[in-house]
This record gives sequence, structure tokens and C-alpha cells, in this order.
Amino acid sequence: MVAWLLLLTAGSGLLSAQTAVMDSPAGDLSRERPGRSATRSRGGDEGSGKEKGGQLAVRFKTLRIDDILGEHHPTDIDTANLNFQNLALPERKSTVAASYLANLGSPLQSMVYADRHEEERFLFMQPYDHWKDANDEWVWINVTRPFTNGTYFTTVGNDYSQEEDFRFYFSANMNKYWNIGADYESILARGYYTSLATRDKIVHLFTNYQSPRYELFARGSYHRFENYENGGITNDDYITKPLEMSGGYREYESLNIPVALANTFNLTVYRDLFVNHKYHLGFMREQIQEDDTSEVFVPVSSLIHTFQLDHGRKNYDSPTANQSFYSQAYIDNTRTADSAALLTVRNVLGLSLREGFHSWAKFGLTAYAMHEYRRYATISTEALPDSSTLDPFRQTDLHAENLLWAGGRLSSTRDSLLQFNADARLCLLGNIGDFDINGHLASRFRLWRHPVGLQAAARVTNSRPDFFLRHYYSNHYAWDNSLDNIYKIRLEGRLLAPSLGTDLSVGVENISNYVYFDQYAKPQQHGGQIQVLYARWKQHLGYRIINFDFDVVGQLSSQESVLPLPRVAAYADLYIKTVFSKVMTAHIGVDCRYYTSYYVPAYSPALGLYHLQTEKQLGDYPFMNAYANFHLKRARFFVMYVHGSRWFAEPNYFNVLHYPLNPASVKAGISWNFYD
Repeated sequence: MVAWLLLLTAGSGLLSAQTAVMDSPAGDLSRERPGRSATRSRGGDEGSGKEKGGQLAVRFKTLRIDDILGEHHPTDIDTANLNFQNLALPERKSTVAASYLANLGSPLQSMVYADRHEEERFLFMQPYDHWKDANDEWVWINVTRPFTNGTYFTTVGNDYSQEEDFRFYFSANMNKYWNIGADYESILARGYYTSLATRDKIVHLFTNYQSPRYELFARGSYHRFENYENGGITNDDYITKPLEMSGGYREYESLNIPVALANTFNLTVYRDLFVNHKYHLGFMREQIQEDDTSEVFVPVSSLIHTFQLDHGRKNYDSPTANQSFYSQAYIDNTRTADSAALLTVRNVLGLSLREGFHSWAKFGLTAYAMHEYRRYATISTEALPDSSTLDPFRQTDLHAENLLWAGGRLSSTRDSLLQFNADARLCLLGNIGDFDINGHLASRFRLWRHPVGLQAAARVTNSRPDFFLRHYYSNHYAWDNSLDNIYKIRLEGRLLAPSLGTDLSVGVENISNYVYFDQYAKPQQHGGQIQVLYARWKQHLGYRIINFDFDVVGQLSSQESVLPLPRVAAYADLYIKTVFSKVMTAHIGVDCRYYTSYYVPAYSPALGLYHLQTEKQLGDYPFMNAYANFHLKRARFFVMYVHGSRWFAEPNYFNVLHYPLNPASVKAGISWNFYD
């Protein structure tokens, strides 16, 4: 029996091609983040793609590539069949604690600093980064048989406030080199609070061709995130003091709680096309295996081209200007129809000298040039005359930027004792002087007969703040800032002892000229330096059928008034693991998420972004669930009672200011694999 993976360990950075066999047990192809990759694979012995012992064997290879040069990285296969039920929660398996607007698919910001990612070029897409796969997170596969997976999660017994998540994944090989596939996800959360709902669509069409001389990886994606905004509840006492507000009832009906906004709508659409291809130059070499001599192609160098086109668009609409909620109405005091967009086109040309083609070729060396075109669109700041019949919200200002980068990469991945990767690039045109230098080092050894892995990473960046942080104009927010470059230095270390169930990591980041959104949801720059220190301990403990897993993060910000973080965030899971009738695996247990109180972020519906607040500290609340998770041949299914702690803990369940979490509910889900 072999389980197949969904989750790539967050931040592991160790990913390359693997071969796996898909037998009878079920898995899922669910999207998980930092973490953040969802590895769609199984671990196990190699199979032939034929019937094997009455079970259908499907062999396939997986790999991940970086989004600049398409360099292959090994896939870290996780065969654990745990926590399938967590995919029905907003945090999924990617972060210990997060701020979100109660619903599945809503804007999300991790409370763990090391889990925050700012790779999205489009500022207003960053709160949805958790729900999408970046190009360097996507797992490419070659499979011997067509493979299909269907997954469905739903809330049980509440049609009016129901949450649903449907996912479909398909992949098939046309021949041994060429794979095609599709991935689709639909999230619908009707909402437990008035005028707060989400409806998201995510589609990927992908293909890869991997022959000895030529490789091609291509993916087209479409993301649509619709949010009905309510601005939060008008009085937190409906949650924290329900007896007073409801006239004696323990819980106030969530749909009857007054909210700040109605008929207000946010739409964020993001389309991207990614193509990486390379042609290998090399020679034929004889290879002897088991007295059989054959010729194999040995690549010496590669010609590389990467093309990426991204287009992000955001719309915020309301039939009124909501002047009781917003302090300003710059364009129209009767309605709002804000919009912003960013088009990015990137081309990379590279030439690499391949590692290992000769005994003296100990390293891989690559030089590349990258051109990036960015076109920003905002509402025009030019006022229309009173006699004009034009719609002021449809008048657009455009801003274009052209950036030219020169870069190089040095790597060693074949050494069994020490592996490293170093990359540096400098901007020569556009944002002249911007640079990005990063490196990763990994080693493996044995300590008291236990295999141990050590990793270290460092990154130094100097970057100009995004155009939307410097200039923006809308009905409720407008700014024109002069901002200095942001300078960051990050150092990280990690120790892994898989046989002991231990994963320890520690890191520190120094930030100069940090840009943040203040209490009024406007960008400001902190002129000094900020240090963030963080450490993480993930541990598995088990005795017979009783198991206990925990993931604890400690973090400290030197400027909590500018960059607030909870001092401690933790996830704990106590469960029994057993097998029924020798065919069905069961995990039955209780888990809990917790973080210490701090000034959790506030949320601006008009921007769709999180910002600082000093009104109230929140947290120190255990969010507990009871679940039963089962695996039977090709199927995985679960039932879970969500937010059971609502009935005995102090009712202070807010992850965002004035946005309470959903009440207690029952969720269920199933995932099924098809191998033909």
C-alpha cells in the first residue's frame, strides 16, 4: 500500500525528479501553500504500469522548476496520510495561524512572518497568494497511465451558509516525453454573516515535454476571486457578550448581526502564461548496465528561454460611497467603482554550462539576461468638467516601466555530502541599482545512526517600492509618496531528523525602510531598521496507536508598532491511528490552533488589503476541531466538527478586527482517484 503526496514541506528547498508507483490507497491533489507547494505524487516501489497483484500500478515522475531558468529541483515526497481534513479550512496545511475574513477563499495573511510571500507583482493579488500556485511551486509530472482525481468538501446541514470546495485534476502522457493536463478548483462560501461571501474559480492548463535534447514546460492559468464585502460587524459585543445582546441566549444568530456595508463587491482577476524551454548541446556516451551497452546523451550546455505574461485586475463596486464608513470620497460622493490593473511581460535568455558532464565539471554555471515590462493602470487624477457626460471611474492613467537585469547562477547538486545554489542579479535599466542575491546550502549525514539534514539559506535584496505603493488614486484612497528603496537581509538555518520526527528551524531578517499600511490603510515608510527573529519546532511523537504532533512558532519584532506579530503561534494534533479490517486506515483525533494576543490586522474592503490597527488586541483563543479521517483504497474521506471550542472557551474568536470567525459547524469531504 502506497500513499501519494500532496504537500511539499514548507520552505524545504530540496526538490528533484522522483519515480513513484500509484497502487490502491487514495490521495488527493489539493492545493497547499507554505509552505507552499502541493506535490501531486505517490511514494513507493517502481511499477510497470500493468496490473500488479490485482492492483493497478501507475508510475510517474515529478519535478519542480524555478521560474527564471527552469532549473530542475527534486521533489520531497511526503507519504503521510494525515490531516486531509485540514484542507477544508482556510489555513489548509500551509501555515500555523492566519488572518482571514471567516470564509474559505477570502483574502488571507499569514501571522507567521516566515510564511509570508511577496512574490506577487500585482499588489492587490497578494492577499490571494495563499490560494494560487506560483510557477516555481507547480509540480510537473510524467505518468504512465491517465490519472484523474476529484475532491469535494462541504458544510453539512446548513444550506444557507454552506461552504463548498470542488477540485478536479487530470494528467496524461501522449508518449514517454509529452504530458498534458488540467487542474480546476471552485470555492463557494455563502457566508455565516450578512453580505460576506466568496466565489472563486481557479483553472490551470499545463503541458511539459522532456526529451534528452529539448525540454518545454508551459502553463496557462486563470484566477477569479469574488468577494461580497460587509466591512465587519458593527459591534463586537454580539460575539464577546452574546447574553447581553441576545436577551439571554448563549449565542447570537450570526446572520442577524448588523454589519457595516451592504451591496459591496470586490473582484480580483489574475491571468498568467508561463513558458520555459531549453535546448541542450552535448555528446553521446556509452553506458554499461548489467552487461548491456547503450548510448546515452550527455548535455554539456543549454540554451534557455523563459517567457511569462501576467495580467492582474481589481474592481471594487458599491452603489453608494459609504461615507459613514470611509473618511473620503475623492471622485464621487454617491457611488464607487474603483479599478486598478497591472500587465507584466518578462523574457529571460540564458546560457548554462551543465554540472557533471565531465569529472572536472563540479559545478553548474549559468549567465542570463532578463527584461521585464510593467504597465500599471489606475483611475485618472484629471478632474472632468462639470458639463462632461463621461464616467470619471473609466478614465485611466497609464504608467510603464522597463527593467533590464543581468544575472548569474552557480550550483552544485550532485555531491552527496554538500549541495549549494547561489544566484545574483543586478538591475541595469529602469530601477538601476536594485539587486537580489540569494543562496542555499544543504548537507546530509548520520548522527547516532539517525539520518540528519542541515540547511542554510541567505538572501539580500535592494528594491524600489512598487508603483502602487508610491502612487494610487481611487474614490476612497489616494496617495503620492516618495519612498526610498527597501533593503532586506535574511539568514535561515534548518535541521531535519526524519527518523526522530523532528524539524527545527531558526531565522532572522533585518529590514531597512520597511513599507507598511498604517491605521488609515495608507502606505507609510519606517525610516529606521526592523529586526524579526523567528524559530520553529515541528515534532511527531507516538506510542502504539496514540500520536501527538505539534508545530510551534516563536517570533519577535523589534518594532511591534510597525510590524506586529504574535509572540507564539502553535498547532497541536492529538489522534489515534489504526487500521480497520486490514484495509481502511483511520485517524481520529482533536486538533487546536492558538496564537498569543496582539494587534491583529484590520481590513480595508476598498483596497482589499490588510493594514495596522491600535484599537484592540485579539488572540489568546483556542480554535479546536474534532475529526475522523479515513483512507480506503482509492478513496479518502473525513467528517469534522469545526470550532468546537466555541462552546467552552471565552467567545473572542476574531482573526481580523471586527471580523469574527465562523460559528461551530460540521464539515465533510471525499477525494477519489481514477487511474484510466
